[in-house]
This record gives sequence, structure tokens and C-alpha cells, in this order.
Amino acid sequence: MSDRLLERMGAACGIVFVVLLIVGPSIGGLTSPVAFFLEVLAFLFFLFFLGRLWSALHRAEGGSGWLSATAFGAGLMAITIKLASAAPVLAARQRVGDGLDPQLARALQDMNDASFVLTFFPLAVLLAAFAIVAIRSGALPRWLGWIAAVISVSFIAGGMAGSANLESEWAGLPMILFTFWVIAASVVLIRRAGEPRPVEKGTPARGAAPVR
Repeated sequence: MSDRLLERMGAACGIVFVVLLIVGPSIGGLTSPVAFFLEVLAFLFFLFFLGRLWSALHRAEGGSGWLSATAFGAGLMAITIKLASAAPVLAARQRVGDGLDPQLARALQDMNDASFVLTFFPLAVLLAAFAIVAIRSGALPRWLGWIAAVISVSFIAGGMAGSANLESEWAGLPMILFTFWVIAASVVLIRRAGEPRPVEKGTPARGAAPVR
């Protein structure tokens, strides 16, 4: 399997992530075991997309690559928060038939809802790091970087609104925008798969004798 095909598959995982997030709740509702499994599967695909995104950012950034590392770490943090929050809800569903206190069950569900809002902050960092690299280097589409910057700010605003009121109608809007951005980024990365790695300034070309 060629590197180009692997890069395209990694980029396409972003689209699969969005599709699974949309399809999951439509199958049996949010409380369905199938919906829960598809949501977990979606985040697993997002991990592959995140790795491909890091690779593209690292190539574009060059140098120490600390911004691309920041984006990757922020993405991992968002996934960790969301998956960890699902454990109490999953345990509560297993104990529904044992007379689980309704208030406790509601509190556990609120924990899951709160974690959704908390993921906004690391995702804002991911998008901000991407925006800086894309706009500064030009190696990635600047329009995608500017969109990432706008959504990053909306994530901060949505996270603050959701922290004040978990039932806020505006809290979920940034995530909807983020899914469209993921699709756009996936398409860009699919089209750019297999591009040669840029040579950094001061680095001799392959096969050339080093300058003394």
C-alpha cells in the first residue's frame, strides 16, 4: 500500500467521523446502544484524521513544529474528555433496572453534557494552532486557516455559554460549524496526499554535498 493511499485514507477518516456522528443519533435515538457505539467509533476515526492533520501541519510549519504538536495534543485532549465522560452514562444505563435514583441518573447525564461543552476549549486550541500555521506559511489553504480562526473564537464563546447554561441553544452551534470544517479539511488533505515534503531553508537537497 503506497504512502499516498494511506494519506488519503487518513484524511478521509475525517469525513467518516462526521457521517458517523450524524447517523448515530438517527438510529434508535441518543440512548440507543447502537448510537453509542457509532459515536465511539466516530471518535476512533477522528484519531486517524488527527494524525493525518498533524502530519500536514508539521510539513507546513517546519522548524520545531511545536504548533502542530499543540494541535495534535489538543485534539487528543478533546477526545479523552468526551470518551471518559461516557463511562458514567454507560454504567448508569446498565443499572436502570436495579432502581437507580432518577436524580443520580440525571446528574450522570449532565456530566456527559458538560463534557461536550468542555471539549470546546481544546478544540479551540486545535483550530487556533492550525490557523496560525496555515495563514503564516501559506503551505495550507489560507481560507481554511481563516475559517479555523473564526470557529476557534466561536468555540470559546460557545464553551463559556455552555458552562453558564448547559441547555443554551447557542452552545452546540460551534460543533456544527466544526463538522463542516473537518469535511473541508479532509477534502483538502485528500487532494494534497503524496505531495513532496518541502525543503527547509539551509537544508541541502537530497544527494547534494553539504556546504562547508
